[in-house]
Amino acid sequence: MYRKWIIFAVVVAGFFVLNASTFASLGVVLFVMADDLGWSYTSAGLSFTILGLAVGLTSFLPAILLQRIGARLTFCFGFFCVALGFGLASASQGLGMFFAAMCLAGAGFSLAGNVTAVWLIGEWFPEHTGRMIGLYLMLGGIGDIMGPSLSHYMMEWTNWRFNWMLLAVICGVLILVGGAFITERRDVSGGEARTDNSRGPDDAKEVDGAIPSWRVAIGRPLFLIIAAAITFNLACVTTVHSIAVSHLKLLGLSPAVGALGLSFMAFVSLAFKGLAGPLCERFSSRHMLALSMALQAVGVVMFAVATNPALVLVSSLMFGAGWGITVVATMVLLVDCFGRVIGAQLLGAAHQISSIAAFGPLAAGMAADKIGSFAPVFFAFAVALGVLALIMQVLRDPGMLKPSQAFTRPV
Repeated sequence: MYRKWIIFAVVVAGFFVLNASTFASLGVVLFVMADDLGWSYTSAGLSFTILGLAVGLTSFLPAILLQRIGARLTFCFGFFCVALGFGLASASQGLGMFFAAMCLAGAGFSLAGNVTAVWLIGEWFPEHTGRMIGLYLMLGGIGDIMGPSLSHYMMEWTNWRFNWMLLAVICGVLILVGGAFITERRDVSGGEARTDNSRGPDDAKEVDGAIPSWRVAIGRPLFLIIAAAITFNLACVTTVHSIAVSHLKLLGLSPAVGALGLSFMAFVSLAFKGLAGPLCERFSSRHMLALSMALQAVGVVMFAVATNPALVLVSSLMFGAGWGITVVATMVLLVDCFGRVIGAQLLGAAHQISSIAAFGPLAAGMAADKIGSFAPVFFAFAVALGVLALIMQVLRDPGMLKPSQAFTRPV
């Protein structure tokens, strides 16, 4: 009984560390490094792109390793890569070594992050997968909020080399903890062991009873819509965060309003990640995803035309709610419709596809240079999200499970 909660605590702690130590706090450390080592801000900022691409382009690896070596070794190997990357970062003297460090950290993020966590949560919490995924994302997402402050104080007290080395040590501790506590599930009451390749009530089946491979499932219309939802959600979030202050300044608002809007958006997203799990269990996860994309579309349109602080806050509320629910609903829907094993593999494939979202800020910048406004890109994102929401609402994929086939909650 307690084993599953220990495993859940381990994956939450891992996600917290990944969030706090990478994207959230990299900017705090990076520009101190740039001043110290004489890097240009353009060159230093390229590390963000490299880290993001490393995460996206290695997202297929967990799907392979989880099947071959299991969740425990995949989790530990992921944090080994992150620890090695942080160790290289602490010793960096030039951009080449630091870029290599970010590649290792990005690969480790993929291996130890959401795909492995969804695999384990689906295995240990088959009856409340949606709720636990939402709780995992909410608790681990606190790292996004705390990471920058923790890094700031660490830089004040020590230096950037010690910061990276301390993070490497923390990752080493997670390797030991994960190796000690992450195990396969054994159903003691039923007397049967459950391994990564075992079938259970949460494993998806085709109508004819055969379990499809992820290579077959990747061609399903349902998966393609989910992958598009993940991609446009990430593109919206990345673009809004990168140009919010500049966009609102063009509309006559101060940078302080932009910062407030982004902070409020992050807190709303975090709260709705926690709420989305129970909502996806109570209602159809497919309908919840359609609703979340509609909310995000409305939010991004309001943000595009936000000419006063009140409108910024309302748009942040709508956008943050859609953002948080989308992250959870896409994961839950993959597990609901394709099963724990295939669902985790498809999540990795979707994350790899979503790498193209990194070009969202570039497109917004090009629009601003050409016509003097970022709004057209926001409108384009809103149209795409609205169309996806409509398709998701009416989609009838013949390969999609009916609730009676594998689940007791609505799909």
